[in-house]
Amino acid sequence: MKAALGLGVTLLASAVLSVASADSFDRGLKKKVVDFGPSPYYPGGNVRVKLSCFFYPNLVVKEYDAGQKGAEWLAIVPVEKEATPACTASHAAREKVIEGGEWSGSFKGAKGNLVFFYASDGTNGGMPFVIYDARTGTKIFQDSAFDSTCLHNKVVVLLFNRPRVTSAPDGQVSLEYLRVVEADCDLHTEAAACWEPLRKKLELKSAQMPVCSGYKGIPTRWASAIAYPVEVLMFPQPVIKTIAGPVKCWPVD
Repeated sequence: MKAALGLGVTLLASAVLSVASADSFDRGLKKKVVDFGPSPYYPGGNVRVKLSCFFYPNLVVKEYDAGQKGAEWLAIVPVEKEATPACTASHAAREKVIEGGEWSGSFKGAKGNLVFFYASDGTNGGMPFVIYDARTGTKIFQDSAFDSTCLHNKVVVLLFNRPRVTSAPDGQVSLEYLRVVEADCDLHTEAAACWEPLRKKLELKSAQMPVCSGYKGIPTRWASAIAYPVEVLMFPQPVIKTIAGPVKCWPVD
């Protein structure tokens, strides 16, 4: 049995976001797609194997997709001495290749030397994501965030509808999003007995217990997923800090 995430939930923010160019991923130079023919996983030839290359001044991201959920592999290629890497399935010497055993999903965006990948599917109403440093090819952060642009859960969010990344003049990069975690209790039926320890553990700024959605038709205890706003400063090491904003809950998958 899977619990429905809930219909018609509205997350109201205390302020309306002023969208600026800084509150988004970097604009790429170009995107190139190479067709490698029919996918071996689907008969008829309608689904193609494609290599998508996303070009930035300092890096190139590759996404090799055969039509299944999540790319076959992802890769990050640093740009050296203004020599732009080619959009090919072969790998360069310093190319960081990310395959299913390490991460499976798709390219989301880049901010400076940071590359963001989403998972191939959501969990508990959140979308797992990972961040790599293109300079070292290492994974530096991983979490799960609410993102209404890729989760078909009919939840409307004004301020935290998707993760927002911002860069400062000093080079610091910050990320704000609704962090989605699984509680070890049922906020719907256990109320304050669940809420108070959870509020302290997560250092939630809201004192008011949220009203969970999606519990209609669930007759037994069912653990809750909780979404709460956080900010992550990426350097020198990523640090998660709870900030003010909406707190919402629903049944876990």
